[in-house]
Amino acid sequence: MRTILTFGLALLFTLEGTIASGQVDQIKSSSSSNTKSNSSRSSGGEGGSSSNSGFFAYLFIDLLGNGFVQWQQQKLSKKEINPRIVSLEIPLQIAVQPSNYYLMNPRIRGNWGLISTDFRLNYLIEEDIDGLKDLTTFDWQIIQLNLITAKNVIGRVGAGAMKENFGGKQSFFESTMALSVFSNDQIIGGNLEYRVAKDWETDATPRREVSLSFEKRLFSKGSFYGFATFGGVYQRYYSAITVWGIQGGLVLRFHRPLNTYQPNDFVN
Repeated sequence: MRTILTFGLALLFTLEGTIASGQVDQIKSSSSSNTKSNSSRSSGGEGGSSSNSGFFAYLFIDLLGNGFVQWQQQKLSKKEINPRIVSLEIPLQIAVQPSNYYLMNPRIRGNWGLISTDFRLNYLIEEDIDGLKDLTTFDWQIIQLNLITAKNVIGRVGAGAMKENFGGKQSFFESTMALSVFSNDQIIGGNLEYRVAKDWETDATPRREVSLSFEKRLFSKGSFYGFATFGGVYQRYYSAITVWGIQGGLVLRFHRPLNTYQPNDFVN
């Protein structure tokens, strides 16, 4: 886990050495330009979005027809070994880039064996000479597949949508990859997540993101657990505008009590 945290921190703080000012205005401007470009390339259709939605639906149907039920049952049978397999998580995190901006990411994720779904609000506030400026995106990972559900590791991939609540208020296909590593007693852990949103009509990348967090359990009461988190987040909008910050917060989890661990209980 220490290696993962070290690599993630190095990646986070070396990806971009120069931070431009006025990120909110630049992001909104890039979104508007992309909207105009999208309109000029199409005649009002949503071919790119439809293609991705169709592919996603095909993938899900293919899974249903190729052992999905058995795979799900196998995952659920291990919930006593790793209670997070069936759980509800509410991370409440804020990132700060001193004297520039604040990035808030409240989210909720439900986990049920092989499947998870994750909804997040991405709210950026910037202190500018003209006052406070802000922008919002709504990020819904409609379905995530928990491909790795070992006792100490959960690895998932997902697909969904990112919706800009500014500019042309467009929606884009967004994919994720995430890895969580934690100790046997679940007291400490680390999380690494990568997100990328793509506009297939214009070939633009509305946002690319890497985040890393370290967590430590603060309290537990029955099926209710609370964790303090600390880490960092890096975002790149339209391949040109950088947002990054030191991130901290609280994660609330609800799942069965942690009282059934065995030393060598692993499942992939």
